[in-house]
Amino acid sequence: MKIWIIHHYANSPDSPGDARHFSHARELIRRGHQVRIVACSFQHLTGEDKQEASNKKWEANVHDGVPFTWIRARSYSGDSFGRIFNMFEFSLRVLGRKWTVGLERPDVIMGSTPHPFAALAAERLATHYKVPFVVEVRDAWPYVLTEVGGHSKFHPFVQLVDKTTRFLYAHASAIVMFSRHSTPLLARYGAAPHKIVWIPHGVDLAMFPLPHTAPDDGIFTVSYIGAHNQWNSLDVVLDAAKALQKSGTEKVLIRFVGDGNCKQSLIARAKAENICNVRFDDPLPKKLIGTILHESDAFLINNRKDEVSKNWMSFNKLYEYLAAGRPVIFGSCTENDPVRESGAGISVAADNSEALAEGIRFMANRTPAELTRYGALGRSYIENYYSITVLVDRFEEMISKITGQSLPAKSQKGDTVHV
Repeated sequence: MKIWIIHHYANSPDSPGDARHFSHARELIRRGHQVRIVACSFQHLTGEDKQEASNKKWEANVHDGVPFTWIRARSYSGDSFGRIFNMFEFSLRVLGRKWTVGLERPDVIMGSTPHPFAALAAERLATHYKVPFVVEVRDAWPYVLTEVGGHSKFHPFVQLVDKTTRFLYAHASAIVMFSRHSTPLLARYGAAPHKIVWIPHGVDLAMFPLPHTAPDDGIFTVSYIGAHNQWNSLDVVLDAAKALQKSGTEKVLIRFVGDGNCKQSLIARAKAENICNVRFDDPLPKKLIGTILHESDAFLINNRKDEVSKNWMSFNKLYEYLAAGRPVIFGSCTENDPVRESGAGISVAADNSEALAEGIRFMANRTPAELTRYGALGRSYIENYYSITVLVDRFEEMISKITGQSLPAKSQKGDTVHV
């Protein structure tokens, strides 16, 4: 089948950020499908542009066998009004269809959020070509805007998002959600439960080689790898580091890897309060993340203690932690808890610095054999339930159902890698 995936923030593995669609596309192509990813050339995380020529409104290329079309939209910094203009400009240029010249008619089009306007452009294209439309819900807008962002539900932009989201749910042939327990939340905004398909974040094991032993340097390194923003409640992680330092816990380092609008304030706070057991590093391209993961003894992630985390969260980084074969300390308030399900670490109360500190202290005192056992459970769990090959099986079944087409005769499912 010919599949178009339209996601404003899609990435290739040579850049920081989520490469979910690249990995899905590569596996789908291996199975005999034709896939094209359409994304914005301006990179939200780095502020760089993927297009080589600055005077083009769009540019097509192929990365490791996966075709991309990069649509130019204006640059911006932070979460400013410029970002909103960037959203609309990208969506309008997708809708304009000039980038489609010379391409064969697709069999199905998927539009991915967080913002719904690119997905709306995808829906309009699907209507134009008279093919099924799939909406993939990455962030539950407008719910997240009101519950976490603090915006009034009567704000004009929130109202626009609400109406657009309801339109997408009504016109989609299928709705892909990331969190297993989010059907009631999506239904609140008009999603018909029978349309919803659970295809969570997962791990491309081709980018995550089998785990090897952590460096024996006398330091127990606990890493957080991901966005440094208000959604990830990293001030609480700093509080935990401070509590460990105050209690005299030695030879423990908390490492922050990534970027975001809160990073500089976190660095300034660590310096001002003389929190010495932390380190801040720059983000790395997805293809190099495995190196950072294997330099760590354990990983840490903290939910906000709010209704969004309880009802929606599906952490891409959490599955990568488990794939790396290291134990995880998870500040959790959600039923969607892979750490607890796999036995690959310890889950503690969300947004609780003392509980996080105690969880880190507990892991730092485990023997190497115990740490290895935790890690092996996590890796096995990913291989069996959250590898890209498993998730693409679900995607294929979904598109076969909504298009009425059989899967390619050459489609072969990848073998699971075992520890």
